[in-house]
This record gives sequence, structure tokens and C-alpha cells, in this order.
Amino acid sequence: MKTHRQPATRAFTLIELLITITIIAILASLTAAGVTQIIDQGNRLKVRTVLMELKGGIEAFQTDYSRYPVSAGFTGTNGEDAPELLTDGSHPLVDTLMGIPPASGGTADLNPKRTQYVTFNPANNGRHGLVGVTRPYKLADMYGQSYHILLDTNGDNQVKNPDVGNTDPKISANQAAHLATKVAVYSSGKDQIASTSDDVTSWRPK
Repeated sequence: MKTHRQPATRAFTLIELLITITIIAILASLTAAGVTQIIDQGNRLKVRTVLMELKGGIEAFQTDYSRYPVSAGFTGTNGEDAPELLTDGSHPLVDTLMGIPPASGGTADLNPKRTQYVTFNPANNGRHGLVGVTRPYKLADMYGQSYHILLDTNGDNQVKNPDVGNTDPKISANQAAHLATKVAVYSSGKDQIASTSDDVTSWRPK
């Protein structure tokens, strides 16, 4: 009577097992890096969408009212544009663009027509939307920071170019002193530091 032997199964050696674990770890790290990059790109896209809405809203307001949504005293000195404006709640620019009347005892009504030029939702944990319950509202980007706004308040159809002082030489090299636009908006990006390579701007394609 013949007996049938089961074919021997070959077990992994320690070296083969270590190699397999290493390969899996490399693949996992590559996947994680890819996911992080996709998330970062998505956040930048959301930020740029909002800042372009801000820019468009300000331009539409200026067309309707022949002025910017700022107080009459918001001007520069020595013929220069007014200082950079932040959406940090120190000025009712966001409220004005949304058609919200000024708070009782607040500033002058800059949008008496109640035209709604932009719409923003409440922020999620202080990011990507309106922050706080007191007026004027703060508008935060995906990183919890205010947007930066430059306005052509001196009427020369241009604003100062922030990229001139960018810490990335690839960006700052050969930059013109001014941008040929009446409104420019930017976010300080993920590192939350203005004038660095990860700024999200209205004048650069990405």
C-alpha cells in the first residue's frame, strides 16, 4: 500500500520576512505621502476659491458704488495705497460684502443697497469660514488665518506686489514692484507665514 506524502511547504526565512516588512513599510509611507499631498492640494484649492470670491466681490462692489468697501478715511500717505487689510474682524469689509447691515452703534453703512456680493458659511473649528459671533465677522482660511487684501486706493490701477519680498528666490526673482490690478488677495498658506513659498494668491495660478 502506497502512502501519499504531503508536499513540503517552504517557510519564510527571517531575512525574507524582514524584506517583506520593509517593502510594506515603504509602500505605506508612499501612500501616506500621496494622501497628504492630495489633502494639501485640496486645502489650497479651497483657499484660492474663497480669495477669488473676495476679489470678485470687492471688484463688483467698486463697480456699483465707485468706491471700495472701506471707510472714507482708509487711505495711504504720500500718494501710496492704504495699508494691507486683514479679514481679522477689525474692519466690517466682510459684513459689507455679505450685505449685512452694520451693528448698532458701529461704523457707517457702507452697503445701503444690501447687495450680497459674497456668501460665506460659519467656520469649522475656526477654519474656512466666518469665525465668532460678534461683529464685524472674521473670515478665516483653511489654516485659521485671516486673508490679506490690497486695494488700489490711490487710483493708479495697481497695488504693491507682495512677491517682491518673498523668501523663495524662485518667486521673488525679477518681480515687478507692482501688480497691474486694483484688488489683490492672498493667504499666508499652511506655514501661516506671509511672503513664503506656500502663499496662496489671487495673482499666481497656484
